[in-house]
Amino acid sequence: MSELSPLSNYLCEAIDSAAANIEPISTQLEQACDQITETLLNDHKLIICGNGHSAPIAALLTTSLMHQQEFERPSLPAINISIDSTTISAIAKDGNYHHVYSKQIRAIGNKGDTLVALSIDGNCSNIVQAIQIAHEKEINVITLTGFEEGKMSAVMQGEDIEIQLLSHSVARTMEAQLLAVNALCHQIENQLFGGMF
Repeated sequence: MSELSPLSNYLCEAIDSAAANIEPISTQLEQACDQITETLLNDHKLIICGNGHSAPIAALLTTSLMHQQEFERPSLPAINISIDSTTISAIAKDGNYHHVYSKQIRAIGNKGDTLVALSIDGNCSNIVQAIQIAHEKEINVITLTGFEEGKMSAVMQGEDIEIQLLSHSVARTMEAQLLAVNALCHQIENQLFGGMF
């Protein structure tokens, strides 16, 4: 039997890493699904943000909720506050980059909404500020992070849901975040619309 090529070995490591996250995060993912479903059933919205390598995964989460993942169904109210480069650059230029998300949440967030924040290492100061403003406005908080507990973990409160992935590299965390987001969307879609369309 021939040895795996370096590329095949890399792919196997990625699959093994993703599989290692299934059991540790399943409970938190179920809780996140329930929280998001409750938010939507109560006519509230999701506010989504992601930093750096997590930003495109946050965008995919928003798209899957606003449009669809597996089947045609009504759109769900999800707003991504990390994709408007004009607003973000204006806030950063006139104030502080730490406030690029918290200022938007202060403007559009309402009690009963849910903030879903993604970060590779869990140390993003702008997401820390976003979480703190969410708490002030009685907005639910769900985070999806990799690496060790960081600054975001330090500001989480009792009812918040922290999904911390078992990963110590940017690539592995991105892959695990994508897997978690796809599972989240699948479950939400089926809880709300399964069998209806």
